Amino acid sequence: MSKVLAFATSKQAYYDLFIESCKRYNIDPVILGWGERWVGFGKKMMTIRKFINDLPDDEIVISVDPFDVIFLSGLEEIEIKFKKLNVSFLCGALNLGFFNASVYNHEFNKTKKKTPINSTNYNFLNAGTWISRADYARFVIDKLVNRYNMTETSMDQQILTGIYITNSYENNSYNTGIEIEIDWKCEIFHNLLFKDFVTRRPDMKDLMFYDGRISNTVADSKPSILHASGNARMKGLAMKLGYDPKVIVSVNTNMNFTKKTIFHIGQLLKPSKFFESVNGTKYRHG
Repeated sequence: MSKVLAFATSKQAYYDLFIESCKRYNIDPVILGWGERWVGFGKKMMTIRKFINDLPDDEIVISVDPFDVIFLSGLEEIEIKFKKLNVSFLCGALNLGFFNASVYNHEFNKTKKKTPINSTNYNFLNAGTWISRADYARFVIDKLVNRYNMTETSMDQQILTGIYITNSYENNSYNTGIEIEIDWKCEIFHNLLFKDFVTRRPDMKDLMFYDGRISNTVADSKPSILHASGNARMKGLAMKLGYDPKVIVSVNTNMNFTKKTIFHIGQLLKPSKFFESVNGTKYRHG
């Protein structure tokens, strides 16, 4: 049994495409936050925490961004893959070039440690897509709030990245107590970013399209969810996947991109704070 959760305050970007992909695979997503004022990514996580409070412990929770996600399979396939991976909390992963990787590390990696390298080069955690069981998702979000001081305006990706990277180094003095993994083999999630800031063409390296699905040629995997993060333009992707052009009309994309750009520039200009989690004594995030 799985529950798909998506946080959206209004219809934006490729929301119609997301809904159409859910219909294609008989998925009934739960839309959280509709009609509310957008505050921040921390609010999204807190809203999810409230919703999953009474779900059965073993119910699988899939959190996605409804503005730039396309489902590529039904929930049964995703459940089978997740159980086979035997992980507690799995986030999507990005393969970034030198420039975007440098920007990412400056904004999200506050550990003063290098981002671990995987054989597929999908090395960078993306919090726009994650999967867990309800009991562990409750545990993680509670830790983010109570241990890492996450507020409604916090960047969930920054905190989760700090935990993931800290956990990746053996024999160190850090102890997060939280298991966070990334889907670097792209078994469930394929996350991509745009090629450039001007055209925002999606970076489709490693992708092969066929029969309404994609395969990742580097990881030799068949992802179940496609996430075109960063307000990448999705028309070409959706056409290759066989979607009607009527549902590929983007809503307020330029405005959203401008807002996100200003927000992320603000994050980059903030003084960097060391991510601390030493033996449970003090915890901060940027």
